[in-house]
Amino acid sequence: MIRRVLFVCTGNTCRSSMAEALLRKMLSEDLGENAATIQIVSAGTGAIAGDIATPNAIEVMKNEGINLKEHRAKQVSPHMVNDADLVLTMTIDQKKAVLNMMPTANNKVFTLAEFAEGIKEIEELMNQAEKLRRRLEERRRSYLEDRSPELEDLRRRMRALDGELRQIEQKMEQEIADEKKDLEEIQAKLTSLEISDPYGQNIEAYQVCAAQIKERLKTVVSKIKESLLES
Repeated sequence: MIRRVLFVCTGNTCRSSMAEALLRKMLSEDLGENAATIQIVSAGTGAIAGDIATPNAIEVMKNEGINLKEHRAKQVSPHMVNDADLVLTMTIDQKKAVLNMMPTANNKVFTLAEFAEGIKEIEELMNQAEKLRRRLEERRRSYLEDRSPELEDLRRRMRALDGELRQIEQKMEQEIADEKKDLEEIQAKLTSLEISDPYGQNIEAYQVCAAQIKERLKTVVSKIKESLLES
């Protein structure tokens, strides 16, 4: 008997929160008062507890007649998985994460699509995919080992070229040392004439910026006053 359903995604601010709300509404429409006997919750494998649902999720649910503004994210826990009769994840990786947390729950943890569509071969497909990944890695390794002498020759030639390049760069730096120094001095002067953008920084950066502006405005004020006297 399914009395407790747990939806799982990553942050618990989009998919699983909407799934929780939608299922609750659908059960209410279908079962009436009996829907209250079904506990529906959601959580995330990487959720930050207390996070609100994303604006877009709230808006979409609003169009469904659901208020998601009160939703608060929760981190999935072994206790939550243990209490649930059915655990539905949004992805295979999330399913794996839940099963890594509680391997004994394998008979009640499914992806939402897997459960809804009655797919039975998902575990077999996952095993096949893993076998193929291992085979690909082994073939890559074998290929590189077979070409090892050729690759080593290429690496040796590249090291020699790198050495020649470094020598040229060092000579070039010596040749342009004076010009580089002059340019650095000019760039330093130009930088001192700028007011750095504080965007994305803390309040102290804004305070520094304001102080720099005020300091420079003193000269502006003086120039304005002088121009008035001359008129």
